[in-house]
Amino acid sequence: FDACDNILTRTKGAVYVAMSSSELDTLQAAFRAAGGKWSTFIIWAKNTFTLGRADYQRQYEPILYGWRDGTDHYWCGARDQGDVWNVKKPQKNDLHPTMKPVELVERAIRNSSKTRDLVLDPFGGSGSTLIACEKTGRRARLIELDPKYVDVIVRRWQDWTGKEATRADGTRFVDAEALVA
Repeated sequence: FDACDNILTRTKGAVYVAMSSSELDTLQAAFRAAGGKWSTFIIWAKNTFTLGRADYQRQYEPILYGWRDGTDHYWCGARDQGDVWNVKKPQKNDLHPTMKPVELVERAIRNSSKTRDLVLDPFGGSGSTLIACEKTGRRARLIELDPKYVDVIVRRWQDWTGKEATRADGTRFVDAEALVA
């Protein structure tokens, strides 16, 4: 509940939350309790399934789509889009266990924000949101608690852009990394 409340309090637009289908009921209840208006679930239909212990292996991931109840949300996508998105899983998935394809995140961003808008990802993971924002001219703010994945995000962004990451104080990422080692 607290995480949903924090996100909805700070967000002026649409909210997309990718999750395990085993948590659908919990997330939907928490989202509504925090004042969220649940619009639909988008189904990310993957080209391969994830091995697990279930009788049927999941080949999809639900994405909750909604916004703060009583507020406007921005829609700039085409009206001919369905709620099943057939997007291939990344071939190489050794960067993060739940890595999202940039194409998947980019689609949500293009549908629900304008150029120069600020996009928040409170679970930065592998940095797909950062790269999707870079591709679409949006500004990104990511939160990632695990330093290992912060490194993944920064390196992935540097590889994609060819630029060198720096902190707000001007310290280069490579120099900051050396200070920690």
